[in-house]
Amino acid sequence: MLCEDCGQNEAELAHGHPRILANAKIKMGSPRYMSLLLHSLQRIPDSGRRIQLPAEIRTRKRGSLQGVVGLTTFSIEGYASKGVVDGPSGRHTITFYTDLMDQLSDEAAIAVIAHELAHAWLNEHLRPETSRTREEDADLLAEMWGFRDELDALAAETDPIAEQDP
Repeated sequence: MLCEDCGQNEAELAHGHPRILANAKIKMGSPRYMSLLLHSLQRIPDSGRRIQLPAEIRTRKRGSLQGVVGLTTFSIEGYASKGVVDGPSGRHTITFYTDLMDQLSDEAAIAVIAHELAHAWLNEHLRPETSRTREEDADLLAEMWGFRDELDALAAETDPIAEQDP
């Protein structure tokens, strides 16, 4: 794991075991979000299983999906979404949208981070925003990792987005 914002390596960043992200590039752009990410990573139990594909973790000011605070996408060479090739082969991109994250408490923001890491750990290859079941699976894994209080805080601070199963 290498932080592209500060150039530090995994050992310098984590003081723990973020082995879950062995192949990750991090572009958080904010000390607050970097700190929350590292706090979240340190709390995930070490199961010995990593996120299987390379990942990029980044922040952006806003996204195109209304009300979405974080989004994990999967891209593979030759796969086109709306006619556009989505980047390099076999990669998860986890994006946190700061316009909305800034409105959350640290506890609720940690829930978003754990939820999105769960999507990547589950190795999802479909658009996660299209399936309620996928969202429930990510919440369940985040809860199993020990983030129940944070998920409750997120639920208390936000309104659920109506979703449809495909």
